Amino acid sequence: FDEVGGLDDHIHSLQEMTILPLLYPEVFQRFNLTPPHGGLFHGPPGTGKTLLARALAASCRANGKAFFMRKGADCLSKWVGEAERQLRLLFEEARNCQPSIIFFDEIDGLAPVRSSKQDQIHASIVSTFLALMDGMDGRGQVIAIGATNRPDAIDPALRRPGRFDRELYFPLPSLEARERISTIMTKDWQGWKDGQGGENIKGLAKFTKGYGGADLRCVILQLYVLSSDSRTTGLVYRGGFERYSAAISSDIPVQ
Repeated sequence: FDEVGGLDDHIHSLQEMTILPLLYPEVFQRFNLTPPHGGLFHGPPGTGKTLLARALAASCRANGKAFFMRKGADCLSKWVGEAERQLRLLFEEARNCQPSIIFFDEIDGLAPVRSSKQDQIHASIVSTFLALMDGMDGRGQVIAIGATNRPDAIDPALRRPGRFDRELYFPLPSLEARERISTIMTKDWQGWKDGQGGENIKGLAKFTKGYGGADLRCVILQLYVLSSDSRTTGLVYRGGFERYSAAISSDIPVQ
């Protein structure tokens, strides 16, 4: 989680939602409490939802917990009944490997709002997914997490308590968050370490107001290309951020 900037509250909430139920299930049993079975990440594109999930995956590997990551569309199939079968196999494998976490990226592609206009096959997939979520009775030993840019496109039944119990909203990063993200991304830039590093970080954060984390990363990569001497050591020059802002200011649209 050290490589995730500007999401300290989200990291704390995620650890509370996953680590406590997975490592200390007896605490919930002692007080006859039902641990969270799932969580939903939602917010604008490029604000760190998938990045935080990858950090969670690395933490799981380091602590001996299983982590399964799927794109919502990857679970679909052109064959009738195949998507439902794959979902059942995934949840069964997660139970066999518990404590475990399943992460569904772009879950709106897997469980969209059911309507009369929707084909029966897709409605069956959503119903199967809901049934599998209801069957997660392992006292927190299997936790499902979904991520989406469009929470309104997800079937409302998924968002009720007992399925996705917790919801974390990922906003566009604040000035302080952008400074933290920039600091992490430029920590190995030797030219910024002596003299003007802090000044450059503050200038970069101010210039990128309204940018998501992914947009900020793109700007920083362009900044590195423009400001480094690739023919020699690759060290970043100390000319200040303003020197390069004009060259990249029109490349990334402000959200």
